[in-house]
Amino acid sequence: MAEGNKNVKNVETFGLHHSAYRCRDAEETRAFWEDRVGFPLRMCYRRVDHPTTGDALEYMHIFFDIGSHSDRESNYLAFFDVPFRQEDDEAELYKARWGMDLHLAFRVKDHAALQNWRDHLKSNDIDVVGPIGHEFCTSIYFHDPNGYRWEFATEDKSERETFDGYQATAHAEMAEWTKWKATRS
Repeated sequence: MAEGNKNVKNVETFGLHHSAYRCRDAEETRAFWEDRVGFPLRMCYRRVDHPTTGDALEYMHIFFDIGSHSDRESNYLAFFDVPFRQEDDEAELYKARWGMDLHLAFRVKDHAALQNWRDHLKSNDIDVVGPIGHEFCTSIYFHDPNGYRWEFATEDKSERETFDGYQATAHAEMAEWTKWKATRS
């Protein structure tokens, strides 16, 4: 586990279990992620009540296997197909997202694997941007039918070294950013 707050003891995480998003239609989302991208559907979980409040709410929760560093456990991409409520704004919910608003990056093995993913997505009529070099990793980007932005990313030795170099100054950079931001009106 990465170092963080030194006062937190005896807690650890093991990476991503799942990341969840709302979708407009479970079958449309399944067809995109399973048939076109290639992540197998692993679970469909239909509910009739909100899990935390118990209020009546019928929805479908679906999970796709996105792979893992471990042979024993998978990581998942999950979606909620929730029928529209009066207070929902469909245009806002499912607009194409800018990557700096919201995105999730999937790690791939190396630059050749990144190119393979790019070719695979394009062969399934998915618009792809990149590869884009970011100094610390290289990425490709695409949108799903719900407007969410997704990324496949990898790094070579040089990019890992760059990332590692930034770790040494992360807290100082945060302090400088916070100071600069406070000077703006």
